[in-house]
Amino acid sequence: MTKWCDDLCEYYNVDEETALRLGTRSSGRKPELPGSETCEPVSEMTYEDIWAIRERNDTESVFQFYRDQGAWATFRQCVRHKDMIHYHMNVISMLLKICKLREGFHICEYGCGVAPFMSTFLNFLKSESSRARISISDVENCEHFKFAEWRLSKKIKDSELDIELNIKPITHNSLPAYDDGLDLVLIFEVLEHVPSPISTIKNIYEQLNDGGIIVENFIKHDDDDHHSDDSDLASAADERDGYYEFLNKNFQQVMGNRLEESPNETRAWRKK
Repeated sequence: MTKWCDDLCEYYNVDEETALRLGTRSSGRKPELPGSETCEPVSEMTYEDIWAIRERNDTESVFQFYRDQGAWATFRQCVRHKDMIHYHMNVISMLLKICKLREGFHICEYGCGVAPFMSTFLNFLKSESSRARISISDVENCEHFKFAEWRLSKKIKDSELDIELNIKPITHNSLPAYDDGLDLVLIFEVLEHVPSPISTIKNIYEQLNDGGIIVENFIKHDDDDHHSDDSDLASAADERDGYYEFLNKNFQQVMGNRLEESPNETRAWRKK
């Protein structure tokens, strides 16, 4: 059984203790983030310092923020998900029962970051014979997206899985187009960072097969919930109500409590 940090340590040439330290939240931290073949080192800056490198007054400059931070999100997300493997498995297992995994099943992790769910999904598929297609989408040329592509490609190759991996970047002026219809889309802790959640969900809806499933959450932070490495966007918060109006109109909720009972809960929705 591989450790949570094996891919991280190999990619950045660090040990487990260093990986944990670099990815653990603390107030005012300025981690000495290593570089890699795909990014430069970043050090002596807080998250706020990185944001303040340049004006972030349009989508292009906001997207540049995810490139400016180097490996910050890679370490943070790996640490964030290291104790969530059972949660990943429970969500995926439940959804596959709903969706009924079949030959050519197409699953997408949107705003994937380091692709924690797809990484777990590939481990799950070691005992499966069905061929599947995986698409991952995130900001073009950001470090955590490059790491996600590397780690999934490595798992597919090492485990000799019959998986087609599609890399679908998001740019400041275009949303991804997928080669085939999507059967299952996971959007976990992403929408609060998206410039336009309504545009995002409409783009996914148009490419989702009839009866396809979206699994999403849209974190609504209270003032005292924020950490130094949150980057919620005001434009996302402004579209929250319209986003859920679109979901309720075009989907049937199949998992999770009602929105008003638990605004931050993960829910599953089936396309009508």
